[in-house]
Parts: sequence; C-alpha cells; structure tokens
Amino acid sequence: MIVYKIINKFKHNWKKTNKMIREAKANDVERITRIHLNSWRTTYNKIFPEEVFDKQESEYSIRVQKIKEAIANNTSNYIVLEENNIIKAFICYGPARGDKYKNFKEIYSIYIEKENQNKDYGSKLINYCFDLFKKEEYNNVIIRCLKGNSAEEFYHKIGGTVIDSEKCTLHNIDIIENVYKFNLD
Repeated sequence: MIVYKIINKFKHNWKKTNKMIREAKANDVERITRIHLNSWRTTYNKIFPEEVFDKQESEYSIRVQKIKEAIANNTSNYIVLEENNIIKAFICYGPARGDKYKNFKEIYSIYIEKENQNKDYGSKLINYCFDLFKKEEYNNVIIRCLKGNSAEEFYHKIGGTVIDSEKCTLHNIDIIENVYKFNLD
C-alpha cells in the first residue's frame, strides 16, 4: 500500500526531544484502546450516560482485537505520537465514508487523553496526515465531529469549515455530527 511506504519513509522526529510520529504496530493497540476509552469518558461525559462508558470498558478486549485486525488488514490506518517511548495520542484515517465524499480522505478519529491536551499533539498528528494525503494527491479531507465537542474550536482554528451536519444515533442517543472540510491545495 502506498500509504505504508510513505509513512515508513517520512517518519516525523523532533530534534532534541524524545517525540516521534509513526505508524502504529500491533503491540501499540492496547495503549491506543486505553487512550480511546479514556478520551471518550472525559470528552462525552455530559452527552452519554455512565453506562455507555462502562459498556465500552467491558468490551476492551474486543476493541483491542478489532484495531489489531484493522491494522493487519489495512482497513484503517493508525498513526501514533510517542514521547519518551509512551504513546500520548493517535489518529485514525482512511478513505472517506459515503458516496458524497468519494474523492476525499477522512480522519475518522483523533484521541488525546485530557492530561496530554493543549500540547500541540493534535496539530502535529493532523499535519502529518495532511502531508501524507498531499503526497497521495488528495486535495480534500473531512473530519466528522460530534456537535458540542470541544474539538470543534480546534478544527475551526486549523482551517476546517463545516460543510454539512448529519443526524445519527449512537448508543441509543440521537446526535448530530458536523462535517468539517479541509482544503489541502
């Protein structure tokens, strides 16, 4: 796969620090899953009831296995940001979902635990992905974000524009996701 070759060729390192952005490996999956669950709990605790987070925790090993399969089968791409050999954040991307955005890439998720937010990790991960997408000759990217998520301000700040709102049901709760578009020209 082209993305795999590009990622391995262009690892982002910060000189004079112990930070690195790289493709996720199978042995990263438990940490990725932990970051995902912890981030969900702190970000959406006012939207979803505690039972949702408890159910997610009870499905921890299932989630680990699904991410391992996604990495092994290249159905989703996971990129991690490490500091001192500890994964602090991750981003997941692939082809945009749905016919409406056929020629787009999509960032499916970006998760950073609360104590690691506001350290520029999100910007670094997104810029890393945008660089990959440009090399693959994609000019448009979307990110779907739950309306009311604090990340909306971040997406506006880095150049995202809301182009659509989609209604859906998640954990038996009706929600709205805003679709942010980013032009890479």
